[in-house]
Amino acid sequence: MAQELTKDQQSALLEVRQAMYDRLKKFSFTEEMLKDKSLFQMLNLLQLLLGHRNYIGMFSHTCIVLEEIFGADAFWDKPFIEKKETEPEQREQKAVIN
Repeated sequence: MAQELTKDQQSALLEVRQAMYDRLKKFSFTEEMLKDKSLFQMLNLLQLLLGHRNYIGMFSHTCIVLEEIFGADAFWDKPFIEKKETEPEQREQKAVIN
């Protein structure tokens, strides 16, 4: 069952995601590359790149706290991102020469 986040939780979740984006930008990741990643996936990247330094706590404890604050769905699932309908590319047709 999906848990609805309160306004405070939504705000805090956005701040956590932004903090993760900011840290991962130091390793040439862009926000565009990360926006469809779950908190769990971004936490894995941070743990891989930073290890236990720079205020990244013990991995399992960090996972538990984030899951307790935001709920399992917000922690484990990728955020819902609406796909924009793109116009089909109008490619210039080239003549085939054999």
